[in-house]
Amino acid sequence: MPVARPDVLVATFGVWATVSVVVGIAVVRRAPAVGVALFRSVLGGAIAFSLANAHGPARPPVTTVVGATVALVACGLIGLRTTRSRPPSEPLLRSAALVLVAAQVAAVPLSFLLQLACPLYVHGGRAGFCSYGDVDQLGGWIPGVILAFVCDVIFVAALLRVSGRQSRREEIASPASTA
Repeated sequence: MPVARPDVLVATFGVWATVSVVVGIAVVRRAPAVGVALFRSVLGGAIAFSLANAHGPARPPVTTVVGATVALVACGLIGLRTTRSRPPSEPLLRSAALVLVAAQVAAVPLSFLLQLACPLYVHGGRAGFCSYGDVDQLGGWIPGVILAFVCDVIFVAALLRVSGRQSRREEIASPASTA
């Protein structure tokens, strides 16, 4: 009989939040839009989880991902309009490629961790946060969470790329400032 493993779910969220904050700190000086978007995505995920959990543990993982994604995209787009990236541009452009490679490596273990944390057909009191609702779905909400992760990573890579291009324009406009 399948049993939910909320400890694995919490640990997975903790790793995601930590990676988001560490990457945000690493890029915030050169690409403030990316850093702010990553910080806000953690905050958006935490707020969404709190709101979903307030009504009882019914689908908080899905709601957490939606809250994080909405915050990431909204704050990233606002950040691009309101902040300026700083030279040098090459580290930002390399980071965009690195993020895409890292996502390919991380998506498979993330899928296995979510399936371990929330096995299929767990329901009732044993489901906890892993509720799949009353619908018998192959894979439940896990494929949607993985898809959101991949889309979020592509968005972060695009933010890094756009920030790198902004930074490159700054380098071309004032070549003396890059030394």
